[in-house]
Amino acid sequence: MRVVLAVLVSLAACGDNVRGNISIASPGAWSTVFDDFVALTEYPGLVRGTGGDFHIEIVEDAAIPLEGYRLEVAATAHGADGAIAYIVSASDVLGAQYGASAALENLGFRFRHPFDIYAPREPKDQGRASDVVHRPEIRVRGFQLHTLHPIEAYFAFWEPSPGNTYDAHRIIDWLIKNRGNYVQWLPLDNIMEPTEHEKWKPFTQELITYAHARGIRVGLNIQLFGNSNLQHAFDLYDDPDFMEPIAESIDKRLPLIAQDLPFDVYDLSFGEFFNTAPQTFIDSTNEVARLLRVHAPQAEMHALVHVGATQRVTYMNRDLLYYFLLQYADPLIVPDIHTVMYYNLYDDAGGAYHHDDFGEHRQYLLDRMCADLPVAYQPETAYWVAFDNSIPTFLPLYVYSRWRDLDGLSKEGCGPLDNHMLFSTGWEWGYWLNDYTALRASYELAPPGELIADAYGTDLGANAAALVTTLAAEQKRALIDQRLAGYLASRDVIIDAGDKFDPPIISQPRRVFFDEVVAPNFDVDGFEADVVAPLKLHADNVAEIEDDLDALSLADSRWSRELRDGVEIDRLRTLFIHAAYSAVVAKARGASGQAEYDRASELYDRAKQVVASRHGDLHDNHYNPPKPPNGRKLRLLDRTENWGQYQYGYLYMADTLCFWERELVQVGAILGNTTMTPPGCLF
Repeated sequence: MRVVLAVLVSLAACGDNVRGNISIASPGAWSTVFDDFVALTEYPGLVRGTGGDFHIEIVEDAAIPLEGYRLEVAATAHGADGAIAYIVSASDVLGAQYGASAALENLGFRFRHPFDIYAPREPKDQGRASDVVHRPEIRVRGFQLHTLHPIEAYFAFWEPSPGNTYDAHRIIDWLIKNRGNYVQWLPLDNIMEPTEHEKWKPFTQELITYAHARGIRVGLNIQLFGNSNLQHAFDLYDDPDFMEPIAESIDKRLPLIAQDLPFDVYDLSFGEFFNTAPQTFIDSTNEVARLLRVHAPQAEMHALVHVGATQRVTYMNRDLLYYFLLQYADPLIVPDIHTVMYYNLYDDAGGAYHHDDFGEHRQYLLDRMCADLPVAYQPETAYWVAFDNSIPTFLPLYVYSRWRDLDGLSKEGCGPLDNHMLFSTGWEWGYWLNDYTALRASYELAPPGELIADAYGTDLGANAAALVTTLAAEQKRALIDQRLAGYLASRDVIIDAGDKFDPPIISQPRRVFFDEVVAPNFDVDGFEADVVAPLKLHADNVAEIEDDLDALSLADSRWSRELRDGVEIDRLRTLFIHAAYSAVVAKARGASGQAEYDRASELYDRAKQVVASRHGDLHDNHYNPPKPPNGRKLRLLDRTENWGQYQYGYLYMADTLCFWERELVQVGAILGNTTMTPPGCLF
């Protein structure tokens, strides 16, 4: 039965005798949780207790669905002083936190970035409180923080220190405020060393305990085979000749990540690009499942169904994708169906990992859903490597694709998706928007425009949100429908090397190389019509959006500057790659191509200015190691020591514009302007 409280709003002092503008009171059982909720909001006008201009009263109500909430204006809300009170009703601690977040959002707050919330100058009631009961449409909603990459979450969840513990708490808090309930990350193999493991274990125990106290389930994604482990991930079996008994290796290594570490989920991955024999795959996976029941009986086991259209096997007289062998393993293992980049389950996949679409993955997912069997979907909100935020480009296209998946699955007739786990790889350059909207859509599905408008709130305004929605649609048209993705993205030296294998090792969609354009018998006219002209049209369309954005009277802030920089860098990137290809087209036709090359150089110089502006205004300004007396050492931009494959922050190549330089040198060599070796843009 609902407990009805009379909410008395006063101007009484609270906390340490400093009057708060906003106060929160909660039942005693949730007191510690809301102490952290308030502290990690990092807003000095928010306090525990009563009083202030706005008061939020948390009420336990057993009738509210699990992880649901209702937000109302209290009947006695308006006092003589004009103060307002809200009642948040919930039956559990997560629903209570979601409701408190919604109350703050009703005052204009937005929880956009884990380390940088938006707080309005003057909180004002937005009139969004009502008797509506909000409840999750998808049961499990959260992230795989891809900590193999040198992203914000790598430092927070993998490098033991008090500061990183605090940052991990902030990320967990941010997940909650955006309606999530699950987080997992990836271990690295440095914990094979006893001294490293000794530091890592208590650090990780604290994170698990903290997440559980806030109502969040946690998981760890581990690799099985070392021979397909292309980074420094922790794996369970390293013998390339398969001489060591697999069960022995698994039995030795699982305790390192399971003993006294109560993860709720262990998620098994199999690397990418390289296969093992089908029966070895199945038997080894089953051994992991068997031994996890011994070492971590409390945990679910999941396994990743990756992509790779050329990785096909024959098993039980069936031709199937290699990772689909999971269907023949222990039936208690939950498959995590994966797609990559900004592609989705329904539209063209552009040749990513050799796939024209991810229809087979969609069918695997639907077969499980329709049979009422547990299954998870794991798409991406950033890819990083030579593709999106490392270029850099701003891609609200991800907002569309993550919505397209959920909207399509909801209409297939087999009930809602049970588990939506987002592969997250960095939050700068507006990539927080992709995570914010995808996570919110997991809780309550809404169209892309509404999701973006909610994220942008009152400070960026409905007009800016509409323009970003238009940009997402334009990117869908150009990058997905017209397959221009490989041109706006780039390539490093290892991606180019993979193209020489037979069959080629393909991750992101292939593009026509510069030297192919000037090769004998190349169809220059066809290429110009199919690629070069559409690139110019896309640039023109983005320029119109940029002009409309510039015409808005947005308040100057890091958020508005980030938005303007993002749209400008999209235009510059498109014009740059158009100029670069125009130069080699001119060369193929017997002209010098110099004017087009000079134009590309000018665009490169302008892009450096935009990047310098953005990278001087990041949401995350951590130094790693601590800021030196002279010179910059921002951990996301510079070379840093870490346990991963890449000894630099994930924005290092963006900061140096390495991919643009690589392309300029490649084109310059064709025109006869340089004999330089193009930078590899890898290490």
